[in-house]
Amino acid sequence: MNIAEVDVQLLFLAGAISSGIIAGLFFDIYRRLRRFLKPGPILTAVGDFIYWIFMALVTFYIIYKINYGQVRVYLFLGFATGLLVYCCAVSPYVIKVSIKIERIFFEIARFPQKIFKLTMRWKLVRLLKRIVEEARRMMAKRKY
Repeated sequence: MNIAEVDVQLLFLAGAISSGIIAGLFFDIYRRLRRFLKPGPILTAVGDFIYWIFMALVTFYIIYKINYGQVRVYLFLGFATGLLVYCCAVSPYVIKVSIKIERIFFEIARFPQKIFKLTMRWKLVRLLKRIVEEARRMMAKRKY
């Protein structure tokens, strides 16, 4: 085996490792989405199955693009290595960042509710609300 073939095989291995890293990233995204939706045990199992089918298709697409579809043992080892490296080294930071992004998103989503509650506390608004309630009460007592 000459140096050119070794370089190509190392490129294939790097593609397999990056495929494992991509699988780990997508799994973290799927986990956060699953935590947000709380689908229950049956839908969780269906979602997991769909996720792994999707990742198998993505992995085999990457193998096809970088290695012309030649499946070798070191490609699976590279995939597992990439997934392990991602899960041990990168995943905790991705989870922390995604939690912060979720909190920011929920704060932005709750902002109109906070503004509404703030305006309901104003005396003028409370006074108008009381006037409307009194008018409704008086109109309910009135007989035509």
